[in-house]
Amino acid sequence: MSLTVLRTGLAALLGVAALVAQAAPANVPPPLLNPVQAAYLQAETRRVEETFVQKVMSITGASREQVLAAIPAKGRITDRLARIYSALEQSLRQPLSDEQKGLIFAAEGERRQALKDLPAQAAAR
Repeated sequence: MSLTVLRTGLAALLGVAALVAQAAPANVPPPLLNPVQAAYLQAETRRVEETFVQKVMSITGASREQVLAAIPAKGRITDRLARIYSALEQSLRQPLSDEQKGLIFAAEGERRQALKDLPAQAAAR
């Protein structure tokens, strides 16, 4: 390839990147919450997390303590589901079936969606 073709291609790529950067929405900070809204957000977050724990307990037959121990600490850099699967398999001393893993995956998706929707719900209160 000639240098002119490379320069033209690079210029076009940079132009597209600039357009994408302009079109991308800026990171919008979460709305400031009053004390009542913040308390609601905190309580609902606990409820969502507890619902997830209860679902995993019913799917696997694990105790509450086993499920809580399987969930990685907040902020820990790890694949959350892989950690949960492996920790539960270790504590239950048997592999999880594909069906169980699928149900836990679905419960995790519901948990994430519920947590994602909570700040807007709290701000609307």
